Amino acid sequence: MKWTTVGIFVFLLVQLGEGMGHEAPFIQLNIGVQLYLPYWNRIIPDYSMIYASQFYDHDQNNDPLDVTDALWCQSANTSTNIGVWYYPNGTEVPLFDGPFNDSSAPSPVYSKRFSGQIALARRDGLSGYEGLYKCIIPDENGVNQTLVVGAYTDNGYNNNDGPNADPTMQFSLLSTSRLAPVFSLSFSVSDGPPTTVSCSVNGNGISTELSRVIVNGPGSVTRVTVTVRQSGAGSYQCTVSNTRVTDGINGRIGNIQALSSTTSLSLSISNTPTGLTATRLSTGLAHVRLSWSTVSGATGYEVYYQLSSITPVSAGTTASTTINITSGLFRGITYTFYVVSYGSAHLPSGSTSVMLTFSDPVVSDLIATLNTTSAITLTWSPPTAVVPISYNINRRCSRVCESLVTSNSETSVLSPHASTGISPYSQCTFDLIGVYGSLRVFLTTNYLANTPSAAPTAPVDDIIFSSVESVSMTVSWDEVPCNGRNGPITGYYLTYTNITSNTSYTVNITGGDNRMYNLTGLITYTNYTVRITSYMYDITGPARQEIQLTAESIPGVISDLKQKNATLEKISISWNSPTIPNGIITVYVIRYRESTSTGPYNITNTTNTHYIIVGLIPNTSYTIGVRAYTSIGPGEWTDRDYATAEIPVVETFSVTKLIPTVVVAEWGSVPGASHYTVYYESTSSSSRKKRQVETGMRVFPGDTTEGLIGGLDPNLNYLFSISTSFNVNGIIYEGEESPIPTSTVTTNTGLIVGVTVVYIPIILLVLALIIVVSVLCVKISNINHKRKSNDIVMECSPAYATTEFKTKSTDEPKCSTTEPETPTSHPPATEYTTPTV
Repeated sequence: MKWTTVGIFVFLLVQLGEGMGHEAPFIQLNIGVQLYLPYWNRIIPDYSMIYASQFYDHDQNNDPLDVTDALWCQSANTSTNIGVWYYPNGTEVPLFDGPFNDSSAPSPVYSKRFSGQIALARRDGLSGYEGLYKCIIPDENGVNQTLVVGAYTDNGYNNNDGPNADPTMQFSLLSTSRLAPVFSLSFSVSDGPPTTVSCSVNGNGISTELSRVIVNGPGSVTRVTVTVRQSGAGSYQCTVSNTRVTDGINGRIGNIQALSSTTSLSLSISNTPTGLTATRLSTGLAHVRLSWSTVSGATGYEVYYQLSSITPVSAGTTASTTINITSGLFRGITYTFYVVSYGSAHLPSGSTSVMLTFSDPVVSDLIATLNTTSAITLTWSPPTAVVPISYNINRRCSRVCESLVTSNSETSVLSPHASTGISPYSQCTFDLIGVYGSLRVFLTTNYLANTPSAAPTAPVDDIIFSSVESVSMTVSWDEVPCNGRNGPITGYYLTYTNITSNTSYTVNITGGDNRMYNLTGLITYTNYTVRITSYMYDITGPARQEIQLTAESIPGVISDLKQKNATLEKISISWNSPTIPNGIITVYVIRYRESTSTGPYNITNTTNTHYIIVGLIPNTSYTIGVRAYTSIGPGEWTDRDYATAEIPVVETFSVTKLIPTVVVAEWGSVPGASHYTVYYESTSSSSRKKRQVETGMRVFPGDTTEGLIGGLDPNLNYLFSISTSFNVNGIIYEGEESPIPTSTVTTNTGLIVGVTVVYIPIILLVLALIIVVSVLCVKISNINHKRKSNDIVMECSPAYATTEFKTKSTDEPKCSTTEPETPTSHPPATEYTTPTV
């Protein structure tokens, strides 16, 4: 049977109204916020200037994506229901939930929210609503950001001659520190938004921090503030421009020329002091006096000190040219001191500076004269500058092998001094401190001395096994704990013992840092005791030991693979575990395929030593392989060829003629058969006229053992055969055909014939017809009842016939039945396809 694939295609058309603009633009924004004008497909700067014909509440330019050409305020925050638009007078632009281009929307503008953005849509003229529109929308961090755009009628935009800035800026000193002054210059801008603001001093551009705030009202005024973080006298100037200044032809639209606007302010600065000096005072080891020259016009001076890169600290102000600093400073530290002047000028002066280090008196000959495993004796000479009343010693000790430090302070000591209670093999640092009344001065710091080593008192800390293989392993271990090391470890003895055989081997590993060894030649899957003993030169310490099992290996081959049973679709196999398992067998993997196939194997697995392979093809040889797995991997395959059972054939088969055009086929039952197929083929004609060969078949249910075959030509000889079919997993498999034995083909008179039916004398024929009519009535009645419920009638391609049977050329007799017999139609030939497994 041929199968035809019919492709079914479903097309779905969704058409949006052309020019309606139902779509929001895609936000290509990872951080921050922005203004997007889809009419020109561009992102516009904050405080840009646009006109009415550049934004709508529909898709004015009919772009392919049908994006509504509104003015979009967008954020990297993709939340819904965010953002608010404000009119130039500071009131909220109404929010509309209906669709774009809806006649019920507010006029002349309204806002509409989408995920991560809000649109400012225009559906009417802007006359009376011109000015600075403000959008407030949270960024990806949830912090509200403000974006501003100047929206005007087309005429208002074209007739705009550029922004107007105040001619003079206002000065404000922002910082409290005169050492690093920060000030602001502010001014107002009207007649358009200040898109860009650039500033300079004495014609040289400077870096500023820009702040713009809308002054709500009909004039749409923006208050601009620039913050300056550099000090310098001169003429400060800021230039303001916007989109209209650069639009048209160099700012000209029609007869209107748009220009930038400039504002300026001149600032003065005080003169810098000179001749700064720093002198240490005898009142303390961290006291200092600063002096400098007088600055003309200055009303005061401010002094600062700075420690390294820390922000300078104000030490105070003075009207004189000297100042004493007696607090807040520390000994042994270098400071930078600054002085600035201030007066009637806008800005304080630049600073002058000087550096000073508060160094302490020093003892340079502190030395350890006697070291034992628990004490260190120190001696020193007094400092030459000034001799202290007494000495203190700070001690910090740690074992050489660790970073843990123990501290100890000893007061009122004299040279020589024995510092006790120290552990063996420790490293100690000492500070010698001079006592000067209430002051403490470090005369010597971090003097280093060590105590000698002693025998180890603890074993190695941990034994670690890695790269454990079937015949080898790597052994490593941690150092002897520091509190039990007592000196440098110079080597280790490694002893490993096969617990099963009680066989031991010892390895001498020199070097305290060599704490790894690779053991080889071991026995697979065997426990070993590993013992590590540390030593220091010729003194050994206590030992530590651990037990480790060598790893598994791949298993050997399984044995005695055999077939236990086979059916049409199943093969049952069993096997024995590997004689050399080399570990724990975790699973058995089975592969199989048809013996004649070169394609991939079917793979399955089990933890048992038996398995039933199902879903096979009847009467087919399979190559079946089994191998074992351990945690390491698989062993080798063991392959055998086994076959499924053959489809049974009909053992007994006979055909008996009922009437010249009908025969009865009878056969022995085959258990489990889904149906039987009887094939027939004409072989010759008894008439002189040559006839075309006639073939056919009949299919009968598997629970029947007989069936009628009608519609035969009484002038032809026929060969009959029968086959058995089985339904295996939804697929029909047909067995070999069984020919009809010659001895069982009988005529309606009961005579045994070979290949043809002989003609009988007229008298016998009459008797035969009487018998046939009687039998036919019974047979047809019984068979019709069977065929009415479950008979299968099919015509097939010619069968392989072996026995010739010829019907007699007489009229078919009539008989009465309870139901009229319906002639059997012959359906088209049917093919049973055997799939490849």
